[in-house]
Amino acid sequence: MKTTESLIKTEVTYDDEMKNKYLIRKEWDKNKKKALVIMKNAGQADEIVQDQTTMYVINNLSKLEYGVVNIVNLFPSIEGEETKGSVIGNLKCIQEVIARVDDVIIAVGKGVETNKKAVERLNMILAILLDKKANILQIEANFGRKGFHPLYPALKHQWKLVPFDAAM
Repeated sequence: MKTTESLIKTEVTYDDEMKNKYLIRKEWDKNKKKALVIMKNAGQADEIVQDQTTMYVINNLSKLEYGVVNIVNLFPSIEGEETKGSVIGNLKCIQEVIARVDDVIIAVGKGVETNKKAVERLNMILAILLDKKANILQIEANFGRKGFHPLYPALKHQWKLVPFDAAM
């Protein structure tokens, strides 16, 4: 009989009122690559609770030899109301995390294309990423389409990361 053991350290960064979730950081092997995954909206995951999206992100990054993930969102609000302070806090958090990762994975999904505010926010974040010369990737499906969210059915269990194409 063989027993294996592992710990996943989780940190979550909120604003002082706990109304905005800026960052979920999960570390299971600090000696492996580190990723920043950017999605659209703050989900239900926290320092204990896992949601499906976070679970698929961890599972797929682990298969791709990553050991740390930092998850941020275009929109950090947990309770709906976005403020100028929450936007600034979110962008500041993203800027700080970029310096500590090997790769940035844009995983906002195809739905943002029709959301003017989401496109605007993504463009703001892309400008920061390009300024910091980040290695920007995206998830590609076997049939060649790119720019998916981790919950896309065909990609839940196997990611293929390719360079990000700004013309989503």
